[in-house]
Amino acid sequence: MFRKEIRMSIWAIFLLSLGGFIVHYRIHPPSESSFNLIPLIFTGLGVILLPLMFNCRKTVAIAYLINVAAVVVGTVTMAWESIEHWSGPVTFKTVVFYTTFPDIVILLAKLPLGHQILMHFRGEAGEAEGSEEAGV
Repeated sequence: MFRKEIRMSIWAIFLLSLGGFIVHYRIHPPSESSFNLIPLIFTGLGVILLPLMFNCRKTVAIAYLINVAAVVVGTVTMAWESIEHWSGPVTFKTVVFYTTFPDIVILLAKLPLGHQILMHFRGEAGEAEGSEEAGV
């Protein structure tokens, strides 16, 4: 179904997105507030749409932009959540173990994966242009 060269990167993006969806569902259950549906909808779209869009040359650039935007928004909102509910002294231990820092680091893993997929398609386009110029 997915291109062989990028199959594992797409699989990794799918798994990271699925993990994010499950974590959001556990932390922000929609039964508590309808506002909690917002992160679930966006992470759910990431689970379903991003892998499909990353597999197609026509939509890979849009998928890349959506991926970057989701990472930026997720990073900012999770950092804000940690700062808003901060209690106690600021130490290395509290930042690493009692904030959303680990969640942000996991989310950031989606950036190099999306970039690798985008560069794969750009490389294919460059190879096609190079072969046309060479008269192949």
